[in-house]
Amino acid sequence: MSGTIEKNEGGVEAALREFKEETALNVSRFWVVPYVNSFYDPDHDAVNLSPLFAAQVEEGSVPRLSSEHSEHAWFLYEEALRKLVWPGQRAGLKVVHEYIISGEKAAKLLEMRFNSNSQAHE
Repeated sequence: MSGTIEKNEGGVEAALREFKEETALNVSRFWVVPYVNSFYDPDHDAVNLSPLFAAQVEEGSVPRLSSEHSEHAWFLYEEALRKLVWPGQRAGLKVVHEYIISGEKAAKLLEMRFNSNSQAHE
């Protein structure tokens, strides 16, 4: 899933908004991942830098996809690595696995905390 930052919006706000808009899922935990993907956009002759975030939802949650998507699937780590197309996506997933899933200390340092009025707990 990806998206664009809107006017007067920060990266974390944009990530949470896009996640909610595209899946209708509530985020129970959220992390800033120490990885930035870069790619060249020939239509705009620009290099884009995309920060990576990780979200956890309650077990058993089922997304209600927006019109931007036609299907979804949940994958185990190794299968997800095989299915991702772009090198930056695979590298980002490896960082999530190493620092968020397997790195207890790093996960604590990278987790974003939200108050009860934040988008993460809508």
